[in-house]
Amino acid sequence: MPQAYYPSKEEFESTVEKKFQQVVSEKLPPLVRAATEKKYLTISETCDLLDVSRRHLQYLRDSGQIGFVKHGKKIYFRREDLERFFDNNYIPAEK
Repeated sequence: MPQAYYPSKEEFESTVEKKFQQVVSEKLPPLVRAATEKKYLTISETCDLLDVSRRHLQYLRDSGQIGFVKHGKKIYFRREDLERFFDNNYIPAEK
């Protein structure tokens, strides 16, 4: 009959601590980022994020490359749309 292995208290605590640190380091940053970032950005914030001029941002908007929300005279951009724009225009390195 096989013998069951029972770790020592120190081994158990070490294993739990390592796993906890792994989970925290993988899961916590995206959760904190999602909780603290604004979902909608103004024109100025979007220009700063994309590092483009207001005119170029208007071109991206008018050409349908980036979606937007218009509320009265105010225009907002969804952060997830901007991230998707970057992902869709990503060109991988050739190696």
